[in-house]
Amino acid sequence: MKLRWAILLAVLGFGLSTARAQYMATPQLSGIGLPYFSAEIFPTFTPDGQQTLVRVFIQMVNDDITFVQADTGYSAEIQLEIYIMDASKEVFFNRSIQKRLWVKHFEETNSRTTMNTFTIDVPIQSGEYEAVITVLDKNTNKQVNRKIHFKMPDYQHYNFMISNILFLSRVERDSSGRIVAYEPNLTRNYSGDDENIYIYFNTYLGNPGDTLRIDYRVYDEEGRLDLRNQYLVFGEPAFQEHFIRLNRYQFDRNKYSLYLEAIKDGKKFQLNQIFSFFWTITPQSPKDLDMAIEQLVYIFEEDSIRRVLKKSYREKKAFFERFWEEMDPNPETEKNELMDEYYRRVNFANQNFSTMTQAGWLTDRGRIFIKFGEPDDIERHPFEIDSYPYEIWRYYQLRKVFLFIDRTGFGDYYLHPSFYNEEFN
Repeated sequence: MKLRWAILLAVLGFGLSTARAQYMATPQLSGIGLPYFSAEIFPTFTPDGQQTLVRVFIQMVNDDITFVQADTGYSAEIQLEIYIMDASKEVFFNRSIQKRLWVKHFEETNSRTTMNTFTIDVPIQSGEYEAVITVLDKNTNKQVNRKIHFKMPDYQHYNFMISNILFLSRVERDSSGRIVAYEPNLTRNYSGDDENIYIYFNTYLGNPGDTLRIDYRVYDEEGRLDLRNQYLVFGEPAFQEHFIRLNRYQFDRNKYSLYLEAIKDGKKFQLNQIFSFFWTITPQSPKDLDMAIEQLVYIFEEDSIRRVLKKSYREKKAFFERFWEEMDPNPETEKNELMDEYYRRVNFANQNFSTMTQAGWLTDRGRIFIKFGEPDDIERHPFEIDSYPYEIWRYYQLRKVFLFIDRTGFGDYYLHPSFYNEEFN
């Protein structure tokens, strides 16, 4: 293993495009002792069609909640505060909700897969709103806030109603196969062994003889149509729940856009959402696993990587899991902080430094960012009259400076040869 692996450990703070495979990094506020949560506002309506409302979803994993030992297990208490303001900033809804949680075993308190979902329905009229959601951990007195802007449609312009789209992570069926319960997926990310993706929404038609056409399409990141389908909805019963099932294995890229249209009598209501397939623990597809292993090049010997890539999928997967298990700075938790930070940097490089010919993680700026993290200062000179565009990155604590020059004018920044030694000193 290279000496620069030790350098990376120190830089990451542990005292020690477009690329296909991308890691779903844990949000920075999650897993650090704060009551981090995901939230979504879901505009819908009552089954009788008489009242529009929003369903507020809040999700938290056990690891982001503080449990204390109780008589027969471990308990936690959180407080949910929900404020909703209209366009004039007037608060018209405010509710405080107390929630108690209990688990039997200590290991469950650190689970990052046990999801707690809380919901509340709020009757609301059409218009634009802002919701402020606060979660307070009563055992630590720490809190996290989140603002969400949303719009409640005015259905008077249509002769039908359709809710927003909700992506689901799990569904439960009865003996007849009918879906009777579901759990929302507020991240809209699918990974691991998910075989199907479920999309949920409601419709309402006022007359039994009415017919509504549902048309949905899925596009990849480059705007290519991957899937299209349509079906008819008849007016009896008036209120209907819809569950669209997509085969996960139809999709081999990271990010997709779902467009859904409801059409009746020439009037069209459009909805769209983005969903993704970023891996979280170990890449499940062979191509993604190969890419994740290739991306270890800055912290592992290149010859060793080439040898690993020639092995079977099972052997490569075992290597990948063993590699990061050995580097886990805190094995007692499910979260591997070092892997999380490393692939977070890979993602950032792909999103910000990709060029027409290279994925961001392979560029000079991407490599330096992955190895040393975000610079303390970036001095940019994109429009110099007497020189090529250039950037100067400064790392004060590490006492490193890097100069990148764009000799083509197309954003292809290369590390100036005079600064090669800075990378390895």
